[in-house]
Amino acid sequence: MEASIKDYIQKLQQDNQLFEKDWQDILDKTTSLSKTTEKEALEIFRLFEFPYHPEACKVLSDVRISTEHNILYFPLKNASDKVIGYRKIEAGKEEEAESHGHHTAGLFWCKAHKVGHNAQAVLVPSIHDVLHLAAHKIPGSLVWLNNCSLPPVVLPTLEGYQKLCLWGDWDNMRAVAEKLGEERCRFVRPTDGLVTASETAAANISLKALVSEAKPAAHRSITTFSALRDDVYAELTNIDKVRGVKWRRFPALTRLLGGHRRGELTVLTGPTGCGKTTLCAEMSLDLAQQGVNTLWGSFEIRNSRLARTMLQQFAGVPLEHNLHDFHKYADDFQKLPIYYLAFHGQQPIKVVMEAVEHARYMHDIAHVVVDNVQFMLGVGEERDGDRYLRQDAVVAAFRTFATARHCHVTLVMHPRKERESEDLSTSSIFGSAKASQEADNVLIIQDKRLTAVRGKKYLQVAKNRYSGDLGIVPLDFEKDSLSYQSKKKKTKPDDPDKLLDQCFEEYSIDDQNASDPTIKRNMQSVKSRNKNENATSYLSDILNSNRTR
Repeated sequence: MEASIKDYIQKLQQDNQLFEKDWQDILDKTTSLSKTTEKEALEIFRLFEFPYHPEACKVLSDVRISTEHNILYFPLKNASDKVIGYRKIEAGKEEEAESHGHHTAGLFWCKAHKVGHNAQAVLVPSIHDVLHLAAHKIPGSLVWLNNCSLPPVVLPTLEGYQKLCLWGDWDNMRAVAEKLGEERCRFVRPTDGLVTASETAAANISLKALVSEAKPAAHRSITTFSALRDDVYAELTNIDKVRGVKWRRFPALTRLLGGHRRGELTVLTGPTGCGKTTLCAEMSLDLAQQGVNTLWGSFEIRNSRLARTMLQQFAGVPLEHNLHDFHKYADDFQKLPIYYLAFHGQQPIKVVMEAVEHARYMHDIAHVVVDNVQFMLGVGEERDGDRYLRQDAVVAAFRTFATARHCHVTLVMHPRKERESEDLSTSSIFGSAKASQEADNVLIIQDKRLTAVRGKKYLQVAKNRYSGDLGIVPLDFEKDSLSYQSKKKKTKPDDPDKLLDQCFEEYSIDDQNASDPTIKRNMQSVKSRNKNENATSYLSDILNSNRTR
């Protein structure tokens, strides 16, 4: 044990030395943003699409700019104000920011120029929000939370602040407040659909007033409508975001469910071999590509096989025939916020829930997938009644977790053995009725390919607690990409008559002297008749020429 600890310490020291050398090279090759001229600063901010104001460069005095003025380096500091990492942003690729060093242990923060010391920090999700707050001279430190993620290792950096003001997406900021301590956190409520500081500044609303009016989180156990009033108004003004994250690969599913929402429990079922795992993998991949931190618990198939399936869905091509591009696809896939539980087969529910809780706290997990519940429970030697009780306990545990931790949980479950000719329903889920009762959404894969000549496979939304909309989503499997992604409809070929009419319309000449409305109407009718005659004549010539040939 002592030897392993010593090796770990030595590795950390080596990593620190490598980073210090890397950071020193950056300092030597770059200049401070505050040393650029006003004209240069204006061009830089325009290139990166940052909001500009005269004091902006002073606010970002610690930021380094490359000699070509196309790369910015944001230093990440720890509680001792020491640079331990940096975030690299290249012009035109702002969404692909790269982090280096011990970036998970550091934060970027700054302070508006000529603003007094204040034991307050304002936490926002983007650098644009930081610049807008600095332009309005908001007191205190302005902290940039990348993707609203707050690993526990950075918590000591924020311990010195008595008051923390959180401004951003409500779901993400509520998870951040749980880590920081809700008693010292204040929330800026969305105003008229304006969620971020950048959106609010664009509407010419006073940011300083909103920060000063930030409200504390209500008590967990006791509440009144006066405490819920702002939340209700925020939901009504942000109805599109309340519906959740929309699936890009499954627009028909989005139209029925509205989106993927935190705090809900979804049950996915279907006959054996119908593609439950493949479909669930693609649905979760779609969300992960939009920034939804996902935890996969695959108890039926091994993680390596699951990862291979998701990588092929991500690439959209058969990997075995494109091995020369494997590393390119793998590097891009590795950047997605997807984590896997190292479990396989039967596991105690207590051990699984401890791992899920740990992952949620460490990695800000927003979506947990369990595939599947029966494999996690195992067969065992107990009677059927005991097995049903254990399954109910698992469903209850994940239902409580989803509600209390504001996290979406998807449970993949097998149905009962029923006749193949009969459709599955919510009562077909294996076990008691607890799973379908506790679930907010019940999705059933109906596979009619084996029972009908022209049978199809489709996904049925059998329960939808949010909006009540029910329906089906056709599932067409693409074997090369292992995808059920909705295919784009082919456009119909252009109508020849319509094209000819457009040509005649384009080359027609209006009589400028015809100012009388009656004359104009007569001219239009004549023009229309001539166009039809010309089109008919033209098509007849084509047909006659074809007959001659």
